[in-house]
Amino acid sequence: MATATDKSLIRSLKSQLAEKSAEAERIAGTFKEESGAFVVSTEQRNAYVKAVKDAQEIKGLLDAANGAESLNGYLDAPQGTSAAGQFYGNPGGPEYKSLGDMFVESEAYKAAARADFKDRPFIRAEMEGKSIFSLSAGTHTTQALGGVQDLGITEAQRRKWHIRDLFPSAKTKSAVLVGIRETGWVNNAAQVAERRAADGISSPTGLDSDVFGRAPRSKLKLEPVSFPIAEIAHMLDGHKNILADEPRLKQFINSRLIEGIKFAEDYDLLHSAGGDGTSITGLFNTPGVQQYTGRSSDKYSIQMRRAMTKALLAEYEPTGVVLSPTMWEEVEVETDDTGAFRVALQVAVGAQKKVWRINVVETTAMPDGQYLLGAFGMGAQLYDRENVSVTVSSENSDNFERGVLTFRADERLALEVSRPESFVIGNWTPHS
Repeated sequence: MATATDKSLIRSLKSQLAEKSAEAERIAGTFKEESGAFVVSTEQRNAYVKAVKDAQEIKGLLDAANGAESLNGYLDAPQGTSAAGQFYGNPGGPEYKSLGDMFVESEAYKAAARADFKDRPFIRAEMEGKSIFSLSAGTHTTQALGGVQDLGITEAQRRKWHIRDLFPSAKTKSAVLVGIRETGWVNNAAQVAERRAADGISSPTGLDSDVFGRAPRSKLKLEPVSFPIAEIAHMLDGHKNILADEPRLKQFINSRLIEGIKFAEDYDLLHSAGGDGTSITGLFNTPGVQQYTGRSSDKYSIQMRRAMTKALLAEYEPTGVVLSPTMWEEVEVETDDTGAFRVALQVAVGAQKKVWRINVVETTAMPDGQYLLGAFGMGAQLYDRENVSVTVSSENSDNFERGVLTFRADERLALEVSRPESFVIGNWTPHS
């Protein structure tokens, strides 16, 4: 049986670990963010590294003390590692904080936790990342002898690339964007002779009637367009007890709420009808976007390459292509006349999804029969008004009576398409 000394040592180590964790967090809070990057002085860096190393040493001692406690048969100690230990216990240094970590470590969440979530929590935390229940339905039987291990909830695999990843990062603080869309361009630039005959076309005669050469006039057709800031949002409900289960809460925030927004965003950037002054107009519904239908004699990768030519003829260099997972599989497994893979080699070397030198995004938001490629960033730009945020409140319907909390995830963004000709919607034609 564990002694009072064992208990005192563990309490002391936990207290020291909490202090060091708080110190490291305080130092991290002094880091300045400039242009999307953190600026850290040498003194801040050294102090932060020392605090983390001290926390790691204390964590090691705490693990040893817990091991000794287990050997002594002490069964009442809390199981698992503290939240601070999970973060600072990485031998290689602090891990990258997930969006869920940012939420549960936010000041709003901590304030609600200190009140035992009894003050009708309304928590909002900005992040860049159906109903849920703290317990699964059905009957659960716990054995009388032996231990029980909670395996938690399997987190859904996050999609590595979304359509937004093809765009350069851009932000706005405006409620509406107004721009100019190019709908026509005729380039008549040419050499200009110094002198011409009186008609302005024939060769000069040397007479006083000769005139100076006139530069040809090109044609550029522009039209003003407004691009509304649209909101994408969804909600889910969960019992308040789930707030005490931090690992599951992180998984739900990361995998369900935030990724749900990203999936809807993928679809809207492609297919949203727009036109109501509040919704995005997707690229498939933007006037002026080019179309290309492949030849049955061409394999799929060749059809894609010919579609790129249409964008190049409009003087735009394609930077990315969006297609369905099914059709990306077809492209990847294509073979040439000798049986060698045509595309897979460049995917295997460097593990980058590229074809014909452009980035690839595979998404279920794209139907199998089509694809889209173009100059992302030059021909169109995505603007973030508000990044994905998660709001938690009990003040929704009869939530308070039922002990239920409503989680709401939302983001606000705009899609500017200034050069529709830089994009090509491809229609696959089965290879004969």
